[in-house]
Amino acid sequence: MLDTTADKLTLEEVARHDGRDGSYWTVVDNHVYDITEFVRDHPGGSIIRIAAGRDASVLFEQYHGPKSLGRARVALRERAHLIGRLAAQAGETVDPTFFRVVRQRVARHLHTRGLNRRGYPWRTIVELAIVMLVFVAAWVWRVAEGSYLAAIVCGVMLGRLGFLMHSGNHAASFGNRVGNRVLGLLMDFAGGSSRVWTVDHQVSHHLHPNVHGRDNDCAIGSPLLRFHPKLRRRTWHRYQHIVTFVGMSIGLIKWLVSDIVDHATGHAGVTRFHVTPGDWARLLAFKLNWMCIHIVIPGLVVGWGTALGTAFVMMAAGAYYVESIFIVNHIQPGLVPPHKEHWAMTQVRATSNWSSGSRLANAMSGGLNHQIEHHLFPAMSPHLYPEISPIVRNTCLEFGLPYANHRSFFHAWWSTFSYLRQLGRHSGVENE
Repeated sequence: MLDTTADKLTLEEVARHDGRDGSYWTVVDNHVYDITEFVRDHPGGSIIRIAAGRDASVLFEQYHGPKSLGRARVALRERAHLIGRLAAQAGETVDPTFFRVVRQRVARHLHTRGLNRRGYPWRTIVELAIVMLVFVAAWVWRVAEGSYLAAIVCGVMLGRLGFLMHSGNHAASFGNRVGNRVLGLLMDFAGGSSRVWTVDHQVSHHLHPNVHGRDNDCAIGSPLLRFHPKLRRRTWHRYQHIVTFVGMSIGLIKWLVSDIVDHATGHAGVTRFHVTPGDWARLLAFKLNWMCIHIVIPGLVVGWGTALGTAFVMMAAGAYYVESIFIVNHIQPGLVPPHKEHWAMTQVRATSNWSSGSRLANAMSGGLNHQIEHHLFPAMSPHLYPEISPIVRNTCLEFGLPYANHRSFFHAWWSTFSYLRQLGRHSGVENE
């Protein structure tokens, strides 16, 4: 229902309606909407909750393709309540031409190839089935014999589930919300929290990549580590390039505690979110499930020491697989974006690829070697990124934007290692 009121509202007022009082407000193109009723029957599912209490203009554009964007605007006007406008015109005043052009070219290419944004959903189903079968077989082996090799296999499979989770929570794998939600819950099954992840990753990171004070990834491990030139350099950072790659082994284990803290505080880093009783119930149920599967049952069968040891090895293997893929895409020299550019241009300037166009690298990384394409089209199936990468690259060059692409994962990894060393030893580095 459309309410034509012209009341002027502030972002602070909008932020108070993130679900804590039972109401959900959001901002799209400087218009403030009450989406409380729309949350329950949103075609894309609960992903709309990440828009509550904030300016969701970029999210709105990111998650709707050129064909569905018009329908989404109509649905928003018809099924939400327009209650006013922002008091200050805080929306984009920068040139959106780059994104409009690259989006049109990509859509045209997919249409010509007879594809849609979901790509090949059957591939996702097949992969999920195979990964789960291998994971269960390795888990049985680990429980029966206390095998550390089985624990490594379990960890690698958790990493593969992490890539599937990533696409599901981005609503990128299926055209229906149930399928995407099932994939998203793989994060909870692995010991994390899909609720925290959506806030931390889709809001904090994807809206403000490599922007200090907005992107939580800039401050991971701070003050122990310095991942961003805007952070203060301290003496102990001198060896962070070594400490980081040793410390990655506990990357997944920290979820077990940090998710509970985030739920208790209602903050994922600098980003606030509303925690419902349902969120708490899901969090605690999956944490208990993880403890039973990976600690209690193995402990009763092979002993507590072996159970804890193999659980650590499993989570460390998963962490090294997943985090090695993620860390090389943004912690590189020259990727701190300037201010006041269109959001799509910011994504390009803050991101780098490796082995762009390679279908093998795409499969091994869950599509995240095509990080530029992913940041421009987060709701697109990662199976399609090799298809569209030449279009994205050529359009970037046409608009004078960098298209950073390391020729292999190992070159990207070495560049990250060297950049961490530079950040740890020098206060003045590029883009500070």
